[in-house]
Order: sequence, then C-alpha cells, then structure tokens
Amino acid sequence: MRHLIFLLTFSLFLISCGQTDTKQKELELKEKELALKERELVLNVKDTNNGTPPPVNVVPDLSYKSHSPCTFSVNLPSNFKLQPMYDDKSPDYCDYSVKTKDGFEIIQLHSLLSSRFEFSSIKELYDAAIKKSELDICYKTQKGNWFVISGTKKENGNTVYWKRVSGNNFISDLQVEYPKSRESEIAPYISTISNSFTSK
Repeated sequence: MRHLIFLLTFSLFLISCGQTDTKQKELELKEKELALKERELVLNVKDTNNGTPPPVNVVPDLSYKSHSPCTFSVNLPSNFKLQPMYDDKSPDYCDYSVKTKDGFEIIQLHSLLSSRFEFSSIKELYDAAIKKSELDICYKTQKGNWFVISGTKKENGNTVYWKRVSGNNFISDLQVEYPKSRESEIAPYISTISNSFTSK
C-alpha cells in the first residue's frame, strides 16, 4: 500500500513538473513573440521627415584607438582620423580636429597652459561657461577636475557636447558638434570618448 501511495505521489509530482515546464516554455515563447513584434514595430515605423526608419541606438561593434598627441589623451573609434589643425607647434598649446572617414569634422580638441587662464577652480570656469553659453543647454554637470555642458546651438540646431578637463599643467577641451543628419555617426560613441578624455 505504501508503495502504491509513493508511486501515485511521484506520478503526480512528475505530471506537475511537466506542466510547470510546459508553462515555462509557453511563457518563454510568448516573450520571444512579443520581442519580435516590438522589433517589427520599430522597423516598420517611418520617420515623417524622410520616410526612413528611425535610428536604433545600438553601438556598432567598433575598436578604439588611444591618442596622446600632446597635452591630452583620448580614445577614438578606429574609423575616426585625428590630425593637427595647424602646422606650427608650441609647448604652450595644441589644437587637433577629428574627422569621419568621409572627411567631416566632428570633434575639436584644444589644450592650453593653465597659467593662461584666470581662474581659481574648475567650478569657476564651469560657472563662467554656463553664463556665456550660446546653447539651449539640456545637460550640465561639474565633478572633480572637469565639467560637461551639452545642448543645441541656437543658430543652426546642431548638437554640441563640450567637456573641459583641468590637468596638472593644462586645460583641455573636447568639443563635439554635429547636425541631426550626422547623429548616428557620433552619438553612440560620445560616452566612451568623453570618459577617456584626460589632460596633463
């Protein structure tokens, strides 16, 4: 009798496990179907301006290259080209531009001796930058030895991202500017570029 009760209990346990597994599989299938439907919706939605699907914010798999040409250091996507803005060189400053593979200038990098600035702290530079800004500012922050100000240029609608870092001897600027049409070429990389940017 005990053996029969054990067999019945074990059979019920196996049946319930099978149902749980079946329900779990059904849930997983429904989740996959929903994910596919969401993806189809995103791909089928058309941008009213030009009839193209909206950009999906996925960072392409791209390698980065470290650059330390003068008094700053930055990591850039391997398909971006860093070059000096001027032929003349000075131990007091340096200016570089970064271009996309088709030659569009998307970033400017500047570095200048700290002694050329009249300031007592990075906070003072930050406050002055906000006060003089010609942007419709959408983001601003100041931490440690750096600040970031980002927004839209009033004159042309371009997106601007500016990071200033105070190093031991130099103040260095990372300035990104791009029109809406170039957003997909730079926006996914700004965070990595900005986080890598330092001043000497």
